[in-house]
Amino acid sequence: MRMGALHKWAIAAFLALGTAPALADQLVTDLSEHKIAIRSNFTGTQILLFGAVEANTPGERALDRDVIVVVTGPSRAMTVRRKARIAGIWVNHDSLVFPRVPSYYAVASTRPLEVTAGIDILKREQIGIDNVDLGTPKAQAMDGREEILPPDDEASFIKALIRNKKREKLFISDPGGVTFLGQTLFRATVDIPANVPVGLYTATVFLLRDGQVVDAIASPLYIDKSGLERFIYRLAHAQPLFYGLVAVLGAALAGWLASALLRER
Repeated sequence: MRMGALHKWAIAAFLALGTAPALADQLVTDLSEHKIAIRSNFTGTQILLFGAVEANTPGERALDRDVIVVVTGPSRAMTVRRKARIAGIWVNHDSLVFPRVPSYYAVASTRPLEVTAGIDILKREQIGIDNVDLGTPKAQAMDGREEILPPDDEASFIKALIRNKKREKLFISDPGGVTFLGQTLFRATVDIPANVPVGLYTATVFLLRDGQVVDAIASPLYIDKSGLERFIYRLAHAQPLFYGLVAVLGAALAGWLASALLRER
């Protein structure tokens, strides 16, 4: 009886191992730098994100996968206003407040996003500018009253927000921006414009196979002002009243010096 039970247990274990799913492919990634210092001569830069795909099946090419890189800046509330012509004058009419707008969002991929995965996967992982969760917006009329906008009007505000961010080069989309170097190695460069906000950023790399995310790795990226710019920035935010007084006194002193030099001439 014992041998029979042991034999059955061994067969069951063997069948379980044989039907167990294979381990998923894995990513190994890193950034060229994890901190960017903004000085007075900062005109923008690029970060290099590189890595490798460790395929689970020996001899299988990593080129059969898709890699997507997403760099996201700190989120903050943002108001989008729509102008209307009233009595011949263009004024701010309606406005929509989005509670969670990334201050910076860049996405690069091996192929266009629409062919790498379905819309449900892209929305779940917030991959792609159009799939970012901006929170529940609140609409306000010109007199400050809250109102409910039709879906078409709300969509037009979202398009305007994305259009403005792209114009400022703070929303970037680069299909084909991730390239493979050989069988497993890949790289991507992401532009950081001069007007990039400071804060803690996140660089996330997604590995997809057959339209499904099989692995993801997130790395921190810190962007901060440095030197005198850092002192002025922190003073303006920590002690705005004192900063305003210093700015007014500095402007008055500069004006007095300029007038004194002109009188001497």
